[in-house]
Amino acid sequence: MEGAKRAQVVLDRVAARLDRPFDYLVPPEFGHIGPGWRVRVPLGRTTATGLVVGWAGADGPGPVTLRPILGPVGEEPLLLPDLVAVVRYLRDQWCCWWGQAVRTSVPAPVRQQAVPPLDHLYAGEASPRGTVRQRLWAFVREHPGAREADARGATGASAAVLTALLASGALWRGPAPQVPSGSTGAGLNPAQAAAVATLRRHLDGGGPSTVLLEGVTGSGKTEVYLAAVDTVLAQGRQAIVLVPEIALTPQMGARFRARFPGRVAVFHSAMADGERVREWYRARRGEADVVLGPRSAVFAPCPRLGLVVLDEEHESTYKQEEHPRYHARDVAAERLAHTGGLLVLGSATPSLETAHAARAGRIGWVRLPERVAGRPLAAVQVVDLRAELQAGNHEMFSRVLAAAVDETLEAGDQVLLLLNRRGFAKSVVCRTCGHTARCPDCSVSLTWHREDQRLRCHYCDYRRDLPQHCPACGSTRLRSFGVGTEQVLEAAAARWPAARMARADRDSLSRRGSHERLFQSFADRQLDMLVGTQLLAKGMDWPHVTLVGIIAADLALSLPDFRAAERTYDLLTQAAGRAGRGAKRGRVVVQTYNPEHYSVAAAASQDFQPFYDQEVGFREELGYPPFGHLLLVEASAASPPEARAPLDRLAAVLRGQPHLTVRGPSPAPVEKVRTQHRCHMLIRATSRDVLLAAAHEVAASDPSLSLTIDPYNFL
Repeated sequence: MEGAKRAQVVLDRVAARLDRPFDYLVPPEFGHIGPGWRVRVPLGRTTATGLVVGWAGADGPGPVTLRPILGPVGEEPLLLPDLVAVVRYLRDQWCCWWGQAVRTSVPAPVRQQAVPPLDHLYAGEASPRGTVRQRLWAFVREHPGAREADARGATGASAAVLTALLASGALWRGPAPQVPSGSTGAGLNPAQAAAVATLRRHLDGGGPSTVLLEGVTGSGKTEVYLAAVDTVLAQGRQAIVLVPEIALTPQMGARFRARFPGRVAVFHSAMADGERVREWYRARRGEADVVLGPRSAVFAPCPRLGLVVLDEEHESTYKQEEHPRYHARDVAAERLAHTGGLLVLGSATPSLETAHAARAGRIGWVRLPERVAGRPLAAVQVVDLRAELQAGNHEMFSRVLAAAVDETLEAGDQVLLLLNRRGFAKSVVCRTCGHTARCPDCSVSLTWHREDQRLRCHYCDYRRDLPQHCPACGSTRLRSFGVGTEQVLEAAAARWPAARMARADRDSLSRRGSHERLFQSFADRQLDMLVGTQLLAKGMDWPHVTLVGIIAADLALSLPDFRAAERTYDLLTQAAGRAGRGAKRGRVVVQTYNPEHYSVAAAASQDFQPFYDQEVGFREELGYPPFGHLLLVEASAASPPEARAPLDRLAAVLRGQPHLTVRGPSPAPVEKVRTQHRCHMLIRATSRDVLLAAAHEVAASDPSLSLTIDPYNFL
């Protein structure tokens, strides 16, 4: 095959020995194949599938030594050019294997062709020949905001079919929120209109390619997003809108479908394979102009991508915890660098990295300083729990919070109670000998879950019954310590027995569609109170919530994490933002043992700048982000010495290199997980290039080590 092109193919395998592009010849009959195509190739004595990621240079092996591609998989490229570039970016910038980068960029059901692509995915959906699910999808796309009864009557859908689509996040029960239509900015207040004008100028190429939209909670950031998307669609381009949690897709999706009926695709991992594949192909073929979903939707295959929005950009859920450990913000910026377009980062509490970039002028900065319709921010009252104890109140509800709940329920309004800890009690301890029930496989205490009468490990999910006697001394004096959401709900039910209430945490909302059902019942005022974890603070809009109670504001401050103060400020401010979003002013009661801490004080005033000024000084002094970059290296083994040994060898080499600071190795804060002992080492550099060079050197020296660039989780 003289003169044949040489393609670089990355195999769809995750293995160290295959972690490189392999060169293959492109036979003349497959001359249309290029980067982004999925292909079948020979591999040893067998065959494999892979992705073409580029062309091999002329200085490679001669033609006679190369084997030819056996053929394409599919009738079109699997990945668009910008996503092929993202695969390389993930591999190079986040230090993962090629196979991991490919698998992250393409959903498993698409990659595996679990459902074959259709030429016309929704053609004829409303016809009698279409399936009930297809007819229901078509009806809702044509009638956004239609009542459930109308949708079922027009399509013949059963309650079970409707529930399945609601669970996928693709449909939203009840009328969609009323939102202004058109792209003229009608209905926007002056601050929103100015923000929209600025974003349009950036979209026309008149400013930075990244903009921070910093607006207080309830300031109408979503309306600004809608107007920006309207502008992009008028330009003939597409938009991706990211939310931090799958649970937020139904509410946000309803607003976007109301504005852009028939043009919105929902995209997330909790959807059934069929819906996920169809939505992927709708975006890939340009049939959906707006893609909405959590972190993984940043890889949606939009051929005309012109805008990406990260709502609540500060949320740690935008950071992937498994390889490749990317941040969605950075992947979005990389994609837009290839397609041309605008990245909008929206938050009332922007991350320190984003806030610093805006204040330094490296990205654009637009502010919404007031709530819409002149509504005031919620009134925040901080309660010192030390004073409560001195006054003889040993209950979990302070006198101020208890009185506030009484007043709110009597007025017919709704209450949120937030505690960022699951279960009934943090631990079970013998009061005779001090023995604590611990997980046999992880170095953590077992959490008592009274609801299912089990002790549970929140790391490996080990479970056991509560013993009747202490296994160490035989005593029956076993007591639970610490408070979790189960205990808060139980105490609230005892204190306000007439109130209708439910719990919202990872344990209670583990079933498919449970988030949507619970949150919709609360929105429909079938519940008076929700008790839950930080999930309740993330962007939900319930206009009848007038009181938010923070049971313990201090939990995050004790964690071994330089972002502890930032996480605390974010959680308190975002939780406060759920109150008073309707006609009545909201009220927030923050219970804490550390009322003097600057993160608590700044959150009480709902003023980001004082918190930023103090926190950024701390970060600069220590060289932490945004003033440096970190690499967390983790080793795990059957014993502590085995886990530490490779890091000791690595530290001896790296400490001699300039521009690197090495801390550790030392046992991880949670030293053992799933029987494996863990050891950490933290490497800091002021330059990302220097840090990346070190990361690739570490990866090459020992593939068994786990590497996280700019980590968000240090436990």
